[in-house]
Amino acid sequence: MTNTTHTQSSQQKDTKPWYKQFWPWFLIALPASSVIAGITTVFIAFNNADSMVKDDYYKDGLAINQTLGKRERAQHLGIQAEARIEQQDDVLTLVLSIISEKPISNNLTIEFRHATLEHKDFVRPLQQRANGDYFAQLPSSIEGKWQVTLSPALQTMSMQPNAGTWELENFWILPSHKALTLGL
Repeated sequence: MTNTTHTQSSQQKDTKPWYKQFWPWFLIALPASSVIAGITTVFIAFNNADSMVKDDYYKDGLAINQTLGKRERAQHLGIQAEARIEQQDDVLTLVLSIISEKPISNNLTIEFRHATLEHKDFVRPLQQRANGDYFAQLPSSIEGKWQVTLSPALQTMSMQPNAGTWELENFWILPSHKALTLGL
């Protein structure tokens, strides 16, 4: 009798269909969640491209020697600048005092490149005051870490091809009441 009871219990079948069981759905959910996460990641990557990555990084890598040459040229010319920001009636003005052992062009530009947000980058031409300082109007809200580059304007370089190009560069965290030294 014990033999027949054991046989009946081992032959007893589960009458629930597979889709009403827990384990098949659990096993299906694991790869399905990975597929959904992958599709979501691809969607986010295409819609929120990282602006810090340059499209032509190879070309930028080759240009590093030219950039270093421009900085060496500025050092050879003895060019140094001190930048400060003056605020008057909600207008920000960048003021540059430039010291140079040799004469330099009066047509200068200053470029502000944000450390992480490319759409905030801007370039301003500098105008010379009567006292010899240079100035440019800045956007009203300028905050964060900036890479500041001072160089001759492009039109000046094309008119004086033998003059040699130069640039001064430094990082500046704004807002700041401290002056920024460029060069030497």
